[in-house]
Amino acid sequence: MNLNELSENERIIAEHAVLAYQAVKQAANDAPHGQGMARMEEVVTDKGFETLRKMLALSASDHSEAQKKGSAAKRVGATTR
Repeated sequence: MNLNELSENERIIAEHAVLAYQAVKQAANDAPHGQGMARMEEVVTDKGFETLRKMLALSASDHSEAQKKGSAAKRVGATTR
């Protein structure tokens, strides 16, 4: 992967991933003896979901722009009872 060829949104996601990784490493270093894995899992849960939320938000914004350029691929009709 050539990091210089990433889009702006891809660079943001890559930065979030690196920050999450650094936070996991810091949690391992700071954890009391016997609690390293638990502390790292807490950070993965927190920072990992933060990264995923950012990824979702950026992807959704890209998708909404794409939808403005044309109609949906398949229309869904409403049915009545």
